[in-house]
Amino acid sequence: MSKIQNERTFYDLFGDSKPILKVRFDVNSNNETTEVEVQNLINQQIDNKGIEALKAKCSHTALEELIEFYSSYNGFILGRPVFPEEAIKTPVIRLLPVAELSEFTKLYQPNGDRAWVMDYNKSKSIYRAGSEWLAFAEIERGSACLTIFLEGENAGKVFLATPEPRLNILKPIAKSFNELLQRIAKDPAAFFRLLGAHITIVGKDSQNFGYSPVEYIDGGGITNPEKGERITLNLLKNQKDEPVSKNDGDKNWWKFW
Repeated sequence: MSKIQNERTFYDLFGDSKPILKVRFDVNSNNETTEVEVQNLINQQIDNKGIEALKAKCSHTALEELIEFYSSYNGFILGRPVFPEEAIKTPVIRLLPVAELSEFTKLYQPNGDRAWVMDYNKSKSIYRAGSEWLAFAEIERGSACLTIFLEGENAGKVFLATPEPRLNILKPIAKSFNELLQRIAKDPAAFFRLLGAHITIVGKDSQNFGYSPVEYIDGGGITNPEKGERITLNLLKNQKDEPVSKNDGDKNWWKFW
């Protein structure tokens, strides 16, 4: 594992140039992976009014990390495909702006359009026990989401709510909001697999196929849409600057890789 990967922080994901997510249709097979150039974006337009409303709701000390995040950023998206064109441009994870948290949470509460996610599997015992919680991040296009409890013995803990549980979701995937960010940063591809998230690519038969993340590559390089090639940053750094001929008077034009 590279030094960059060992020292990566969550916020490094948003300063990365053209990260690559290697994906495979069958994560357990030995078939060749497909490289998907992805984009990570973080919203720096702070919603001060929304933060005040969130503070009133999140009075428990275990929610201080969540409040601190929204005081600096107003949501983010991770893993939105850019290339190839056949990849559906839906982010793997979307952390909602603070103003949307209440309405998004209502979708999963009793009588909400997504209430069945909580009601028809083992998660019902924690989500319908009386403690208040927020649904704050959407996985792909739903219906799975990440939740955080606002009170009770699970206050501050982050859970995965999914209609098809592949693990014991009575156990939190992170004990705090900051631990969630650290877990994502350590190995984004592994975390995406934990969520059961996929990169969707439209095949030649016009059918959608879900590809499982296998590896996340920092600074994956520049994807060449015409040739479908990638040039690694290390290769670019080792290349010499080459002059490019151009008829424009006496000016010298240079191409910097």
